[in-house]
Amino acid sequence: MKKAFIILCASLFVTSSVVLTSCDPATDDGSTASVVEKASKMTLEELEAASQAEMEASTETFKVVGLTSTLAKAMVKFCEAYDWMEYDVNTYVNNSYKDYALLTALEQADTSYFADFALVQDARSLADYLEAGITVNYVPSDYEELNLPEESTYPLKGLYFNKIFFSNERLGVNLNNIWQLAGSPDDANHLDNLSFQSPITEQINMSFILSLYAPENQARLETAYQNYYGTAWAASDDYSSCGEQFVHEFVANISKWHTSDGTSMKKTQYEEVAQAGVDPFVYYGAFAKMKDAAGSVYGDETAMDTVDWDKEIDGFNGFMYAMYSQIVKNAKHPYTACLYARFLLTPESYEAMCYNANTPNSLGEPANMYGYYYPCTSTTVGINDNDWSKEQWIEKSINEDFTFLSSVKGARINEILALVSSNSKAS
Repeated sequence: MKKAFIILCASLFVTSSVVLTSCDPATDDGSTASVVEKASKMTLEELEAASQAEMEASTETFKVVGLTSTLAKAMVKFCEAYDWMEYDVNTYVNNSYKDYALLTALEQADTSYFADFALVQDARSLADYLEAGITVNYVPSDYEELNLPEESTYPLKGLYFNKIFFSNERLGVNLNNIWQLAGSPDDANHLDNLSFQSPITEQINMSFILSLYAPENQARLETAYQNYYGTAWAASDDYSSCGEQFVHEFVANISKWHTSDGTSMKKTQYEEVAQAGVDPFVYYGAFAKMKDAAGSVYGDETAMDTVDWDKEIDGFNGFMYAMYSQIVKNAKHPYTACLYARFLLTPESYEAMCYNANTPNSLGEPANMYGYYYPCTSTTVGINDNDWSKEQWIEKSINEDFTFLSSVKGARINEILALVSSNSKAS
């Protein structure tokens, strides 16, 4: 099978394709896919034995790639659990990739070895890689015992993250309906300053915008619209869905394309001052960056002290998405990659990855780092006092839908890129 990957050029709106091939596990017993299929049927004891035999026979390093530094913490714990694994001796973790750069780098795995395991963000792009066989999905045979919901097995979720709308609480931003960020300046309580990382370079922001077109999200947008405008939303010649109207108006209302969610939370919002006749900014960014704000000291306080993150917004507070555990095609250690993917789902791994020793909650429990959430339903780590639970965020957010995002056509993406290009307001 061949799969053409469409690379969208934001400035020219043209496409080019890179042809990537994949193996059929039914006919190629030596493929990564066939090994992963076997591993998915193994008990934990069988998988551990296969990993040990694989690593003891290998002179190569077990290589993990991803977007989060917590992968290295998980690897330390993984090596403690399995004595045939030695941290930084026969293991290597590269977590320095930025967003789409990892997916681009993975393309070389079609024809040669690149890595064994990848923690991949952005369901829309991952769907292409799964179809082409660049990555292979592993499902632990005991996922139910791990308390992992079945809907989280394809693709296999490794961690949840979220992006949220926030502001500097001292500036009195009264964001209580998501349509305040769309519409026009003539609307009551319209908020005219919105800071957003461009979906051209931040692929997860593109997925958020695309998700607003999903049928399952129309009801909450329509309800918020009626509550804001006092009239029911109706289709028109311009817009066939409420989500389409929101996206067009939302993108047009963006006044700043920030380049770093971390800087926006730990520095920009804190240093923002009120200006007469000018709306304070509403920021959209990764809630995980709250840890950076907590560590950014300004005199007797930190930047976290001014982050207004827990708004009650009619519509939604942000976007909930996952990083997915994937076995990379042409992996030299596929059984170990599967074992590592399973290990990430254990409470021990999650505590090593996401426990923040500096932020116990008011109950005295070890608490999660802001914006990191365990995909399974049981954990030894409590919820930070400056965070909501995974379940609360899921309820209050637009949620990443792999099936919907994998069906999005290039024309829709080009439409959004055109909206971004035509925004003359943003700096």
